[in-house]
Amino acid sequence: MTTTPTPYLHRVCYSDTDAAGFVYHGRYLEIFERSRAEWLYQRDLSPTKLINEFGILLPVHELSMHFYKPGRLDDLLYIDQVIEHRGRTRVAVKQTASRMIDDGDTNDLQIIASALIHIVCVDTKTLKPKALPEWLFIN
Repeated sequence: MTTTPTPYLHRVCYSDTDAAGFVYHGRYLEIFERSRAEWLYQRDLSPTKLINEFGILLPVHELSMHFYKPGRLDDLLYIDQVIEHRGRTRVAVKQTASRMIDDGDTNDLQIIASALIHIVCVDTKTLKPKALPEWLFIN
């Protein structure tokens, strides 16, 4: 299984929160998307490069989310991702948003939200499924 070498960090700002002061549930999708884009950038890739140079798109096909604790303004979120399953044309990525909890003795990460995101590789011209390139998953 492949993970991001270092977690993507996101500081919760005012625009991320709802009227109750918690991270609005839809914002996690945007934060997770930024984390996946960073995963590409760490491999000297980008969504534009995948389209223009390799003729592939990586749209989300399906997702499920779980919310454990509310994220709050000024929280520093650590976003990790793990490839849970990889098929010929699809990949399932588990992403988690955690925050540091300082209980005086130790600093532990507390998971506040997670998503299982199914991504399919498609050809830019035909929009038909296309095999995921092996080089995409080499660290």
